[in-house]
Amino acid sequence: MFRTKFGFGDLIAAVAVLFVAVLLLWHPWQKKDVGETLVIVTPDETMEYSLSEDRTIEIESRGVHLCIEIADGKASVSKSDCPDGVCVASASISRTGETILCAPAGVSLVVKGGDGDVDFVAG
Repeated sequence: MFRTKFGFGDLIAAVAVLFVAVLLLWHPWQKKDVGETLVIVTPDETMEYSLSEDRTIEIESRGVHLCIEIADGKASVSKSDCPDGVCVASASISRTGETILCAPAGVSLVVKGGDGDVDFVAG
């Protein structure tokens, strides 16, 4: 009824499961491409800034004042008077696809890469 021997097929299945597990664990630590541009989207406009130039950007949106800093190729929200402050607590972003969101202000910061930067294609 039940077999107790470990066969060749069992070995192949175990190796396949181990391989898939290693791939799934390795994927989150893959290096993403370093971004070139910070895209700031507000309810009223979309702005783009180079991550290679250090600067401070002041934004007023929905009654919330944000201070965004670009320094050393990274962007972060240094000050915000929004009630929850999650955007200020977020880590700096510098890699393609990384995002910071300030929901009360309706502002999102997204790092974009070079030409041909595509997140996905719908069709």
